Amino acid sequence: MKKLLFASCLIIGLNAIGQVIIPADSLKKHVYFLASDSLEGRGFSTVSGMKAAKYIAAHFEKVGLTMIGESYLHPFQQKYGTTILQGNNVVGLIEGSDSLFKDEYIVLGAHFDHVAYDMVEGRKIVYNGADDNSSGTSAIMELARALVQHRNELKRSVIIVAFDGEESGLIGSGYFVRQAIVPIEKVKLMMSIDMIGRYAESKSLTMGAMGTLVGGEKMLEVLADKHDIDIKKTGEAISNRTDSKPFGDAGIPALHVTTGIIGPYHKPEDDAGTLDYLGMEKVSGLLYELTVEASNRGSLDPIDALVVKTKNKGIPAFRLEAKLNTGSNHHYYPKEFYNGKSKFSYETGLVAQFMGSDHLSLQAGALYSSMASDFIPGNFRTHSITTPLSIVLGTKMNQNIRQRFFVSFGAYYSYHFAGTVGGKSMDFDNDFDRDETGLVYGIGLEVMSVVVGVDFRYGLTELAKGTGYKEFRNRGTFFSLGYFF
Repeated sequence: MKKLLFASCLIIGLNAIGQVIIPADSLKKHVYFLASDSLEGRGFSTVSGMKAAKYIAAHFEKVGLTMIGESYLHPFQQKYGTTILQGNNVVGLIEGSDSLFKDEYIVLGAHFDHVAYDMVEGRKIVYNGADDNSSGTSAIMELARALVQHRNELKRSVIIVAFDGEESGLIGSGYFVRQAIVPIEKVKLMMSIDMIGRYAESKSLTMGAMGTLVGGEKMLEVLADKHDIDIKKTGEAISNRTDSKPFGDAGIPALHVTTGIIGPYHKPEDDAGTLDYLGMEKVSGLLYELTVEASNRGSLDPIDALVVKTKNKGIPAFRLEAKLNTGSNHHYYPKEFYNGKSKFSYETGLVAQFMGSDHLSLQAGALYSSMASDFIPGNFRTHSITTPLSIVLGTKMNQNIRQRFFVSFGAYYSYHFAGTVGGKSMDFDNDFDRDETGLVYGIGLEVMSVVVGVDFRYGLTELAKGTGYKEFRNRGTFFSLGYFF
């Protein structure tokens, strides 16, 4: 009953928002300027990029956005070797009308830079970047106009920002978050509008990470039905490939709005004449209503999983790793002066990790293990189910390159369900023990979602239980490769 009442109130509230049209002709005008040959592909830290920034800033002034600081242009610097490059974010504010909510912000962002041009046999080949991302830039420019005209409908404030340096590594958006020209904890929602010019081809709109906002997917569902837009993807994964990433890393629900990479992406053919402007009008209308609705909600809260992930510096509270260990195993004879010769051994399976903090986690696995060693009667090999349990101590995750180092220490249990000695099946009833316990420890490096490391195994259980064999235990060293998914 409560869910039904909530949905009914939501629908009534959304229908109360007057439908505002973001005209296709206005969007088209901006795209044709930004994606013209004269702007030479809007490269980062170029004269052409500055022309684009000034064009956007002039529009912000014309439609009545408020400056944050002394200018719409917010310069920043990025060092490459001995070269210092300068870019400019273009930022404007629409102050909310509610005294309680106007100090909270919704950010509508789009990057305006592209990948400049190539010289081929003395001829300049310009990468105009009409879809990527003149389309998104034109949308925030016209959304700015519409939102200013209806500013009384906004309780929360809205920041419109055209980011520079996205193509060079999300530089402008990262600068915006770190510089905190408004308190970053007061930013409650961010939308990165990046490539929305091909709705007629894709026939759908991706609203990635809409699920990171409590109640966000339901709100979007109602609006998408109203605008007859097919939503392809929402979910809780914040994109690492667009300007939503720095905001998501800060714990802010950060959406990636796109019709998809289906055209001539990063090619000279991405020209203004290839875009679907009626589709852009349709998408922009949806974004307008989504912004107004979000600005008026009683709360804009991130889901618990995003809060925990932020606390853990980008690592989810729970994640699974597919793991492969390859290396060698040998037998250690505690009462002899020699060890057995090593043989190739391996194990593979799944490992679950539970984060307690950004430094400390608990890791439990279920692996198929095939351990071998040279043995007096011949080659010795067991086939087992192994369940390691370890404490992992790691450095903080580097948010820019998604990297951290770690060490682990714990214990394991193996159940030997089969085995051979000298080509014959093991006699687990009389000669060998099915159960094995021991210690595991290792070191490693995690980069993005890939994990590489070295694991060591130190068996504590005597494997022989028959009197015909000397006491021996397993020792192993393995190269470990894993992938978190």
